[in-house]
Amino acid sequence: MMKKNFLFSIALFAIISVLITSCGTEKYPGYTETDSGLFYKFHEQSNVDSLKPVIGDILTLEMKYRSGDSVLFNSADLSGPFQLPLQLPTFQGDFSEGLAMMSDGDSATFIVSADSIYLKTFKFKTLPDFIDSASILYFDIKFINSMSQEQAMKEYQDRIAKKKTDEALVLAEYIEENNISVEPTESGLYYIENVRGKGKKAESGKKVKVHYTGTLLDGTKFDSSFDHPDAKPIEFVLGQGKVIKGWDEGIALMRVGEKATFIIPSVLAYGERGSRNAIPPYSPLVFEVELVDAE
Repeated sequence: MMKKNFLFSIALFAIISVLITSCGTEKYPGYTETDSGLFYKFHEQSNVDSLKPVIGDILTLEMKYRSGDSVLFNSADLSGPFQLPLQLPTFQGDFSEGLAMMSDGDSATFIVSADSIYLKTFKFKTLPDFIDSASILYFDIKFINSMSQEQAMKEYQDRIAKKKTDEALVLAEYIEENNISVEPTESGLYYIENVRGKGKKAESGKKVKVHYTGTLLDGTKFDSSFDHPDAKPIEFVLGQGKVIKGWDEGIALMRVGEKATFIIPSVLAYGERGSRNAIPPYSPLVFEVELVDAE
């Protein structure tokens, strides 16, 4: 009996030792490692047979990546989920491999080498000061959907076509809601004089100095000369295409000291292409403009 208890104790000790050793050597508890060295953990996962994206597909994601508790990027700070193409991994253990494992509705966290992601995927020439070469990053991904490039292009074109169709209605509603009684010029510019200028009239081909604040129709500010260094007015030669058409036309109606509101349809502004991320395609714009000086 003592011998059996002794043997049982040895066996139990061996099992416990294996478990302790196993737990102690697991690099990231709760994560699975791929053959390439990518560590991942799914929080939500659809059927394993669900359709997966292929290289070149356009992915719509919510993404956050962090170094420990420090969040370095969060798509929630943007206007919504963002899109990126699925690319071939640029290094062993790249999170692109993990994205190719996901399906619509999945969420997961991937652990990747910080220096590899910055230098090989993000194409930084040197690591940022706040990144240690031996550190890791956690990528928290919510996979919204994926589509082929052809599908993505069609969706974009449909969205742009709708914005183009809706622009006239949106602009008309803005004019009515703000009780704007002035008639637009032949080109479609609304020019509203707020303070009459008594100085020199702006002339095409001559330099002007202008203060301005630009907003979308919903009041979202996208630029202002007062936000620039030293809050200096901008200078340019009028009528030479240095600025949008609505500006060239509107400022040519002003005298020095005059303040006016320009309501500019997209055909006189940034049209189908928009500008940066701040001005969507087919967006009418509102500018508060002051002609500070003119040659």
